[in-house]
Amino acid sequence: MTLFDHISIIKKLPTLLMIGLLDWLKRGSVSAVLIYGVACSVELASADTIQHRWAGDVPIMNGLSIEPELGFAFDSPDGRIVMIFASSTVPASKIMGFYGTTLAQLGWGGGNGNWSRGNEKLVISAVQTARGPLWRIMLQPN
Repeated sequence: MTLFDHISIIKKLPTLLMIGLLDWLKRGSVSAVLIYGVACSVELASADTIQHRWAGDVPIMNGLSIEPELGFAFDSPDGRIVMIFASSTVPASKIMGFYGTTLAQLGWGGGNGNWSRGNEKLVISAVQTARGPLWRIMLQPN
């Protein structure tokens, strides 16, 4: 009785190689699907995530450059007051569209530069300054 039969191993070699190849293909396919799934989920997550900058609890649209030396924020006896000035080359319609959509999602009502929520109002308008045209975003009590 032999423990190792060379002839039967040689006859089974193509079958063993095929099994090994199929196993490798299965593992490779599963790995490829997992990598593709992770890549797609990262892309979807970044597409669905709203990336805002915030200043004084006010979302700042990408494309607006805050002028920090001109703004201020403080709490008054009637509520908080936040004044933000920003420059931009983005058209006014896009800025107002952004704030109309974003503020509505945050529970603000209104439009056309005037929104309110609870006992606060938010006014966004273009103003002319010594530096040139800027956007003024003002949060204040009603």
